[in-house]
Amino acid sequence: MATKPLSRWCWGLVSLTVVSLIAGCQTSTPTPTNSSSPVSTNTTAVEPVSPSETFATISDIQKQPVWVRRLNTQDEVPAQENMNLRVGETIRTEGEALAQVELKNGLSFRIGSNSVLTLRPDNRLQLEAGEMIAWVEPGKKVPVEIETPVAIAGIRGTTLYINMPEDPKEGIEFFAWEGNVAVWFPNQSGECLFKSGEQVKITPGETDIYQVRQQVKKLP
Repeated sequence: MATKPLSRWCWGLVSLTVVSLIAGCQTSTPTPTNSSSPVSTNTTAVEPVSPSETFATISDIQKQPVWVRRLNTQDEVPAQENMNLRVGETIRTEGEALAQVELKNGLSFRIGSNSVLTLRPDNRLQLEAGEMIAWVEPGKKVPVEIETPVAIAGIRGTTLYINMPEDPKEGIEFFAWEGNVAVWFPNQSGECLFKSGEQVKITPGETDIYQVRQQVKKLP
């Protein structure tokens, strides 16, 4: 049975959008749509950020604990709203905690419960556990890649949801909430493309991108 991609925290993000608009917030958040067309190519490219510079900011925390592992250390500190993050640092949630992060390059993401995510160089995010939704600010050209234990997902001006179950045998879920998404295996040619409302699950050990393409399904 397919995992519902828009879980409690994902729908909460939509509610947060409405509240933010009423409050006059400038943060861009995703709005689900039935359109599968990619965003306009009339966008502004974003330069890479040095690892020593602030790369992102924690913009919202719902429930605790949320932890941050600072650069060049194994120690974690409690996360706080408006805390700056650099490339190489890791954010982790426990229990029902949720956290939203805004990157300087125009990408935003929210991680759900029991999630672990590390900021990598060259617009890459490494999701090690849990679930996340990521989206790009309108008008930005940000070729973001999200690394997971089974495959890499490319965000191309889209909104993407990823869910990693506690049992890896169930497969990691990739869901295109808006626009087109590409998934591929490291060090291999070829990719799997899917569009709004479509989902694919990839289990550990899979290496055949053709077979993955056959597994793409449209969710009701």
